[in-house]
Amino acid sequence: MIIKNNTRFSMSTALKEAVADYPTDGLIIELKYSPMGSRRYISGTYYRRATNFENGKLIRLRINRANRYPIAVPFKTSDYEKKNVKGQISVYQKMRVEKFQTPEDLILAIFLHEFSHYLDHIEGLNGRYKQTKADKFAVSMLEKLEVIARK
Repeated sequence: MIIKNNTRFSMSTALKEAVADYPTDGLIIELKYSPMGSRRYISGTYYRRATNFENGKLIRLRINRANRYPIAVPFKTSDYEKKNVKGQISVYQKMRVEKFQTPEDLILAIFLHEFSHYLDHIEGLNGRYKQTKADKFAVSMLEKLEVIARK
C-alpha cells in the first residue's frame, strides 16, 4: 500500500495498521484537501479503473479544511427491505450516527468505508447493498480499533 498524503494529518501508520490483516498489494491511497468552497466535510472514492493507475486500486480521500469538530457522520446499518402487516415490502434504511472528535478519526472512518469497496473489487464481488455493506465494515473496524464505542 502506498499513501500519498498532501495534508498536515499524519495518517500513514493508522491507515496501514487498520487494514494490516487484509491484502493491500498495489493499493494507492491519496489524501488531499477538498476544493475551496466545498460543502462536504469529507469525501472518499474507490476507483476500480483510473487514468495513470494500473489496475485501478486507488482510494482518494478529500477532507475539508473548514471542518469544525465534532462532526456527526451517518452510517447505514440495515438491509433495505421490510414487510409491513399487509405483506407489502417497504424500503427503509436504519442509520447509526457517530460523532468524530478529530480529523484523523474522520479520515480513518471514510478510508475504511472505501477499503470495503476495494475488498469487494479484488474478490470479484459486485453485489447489492454495497454502501450498507461498506458502512457496516467501517463501523465494525472502528469498534475493533476502539475509535467508536460498541452499541
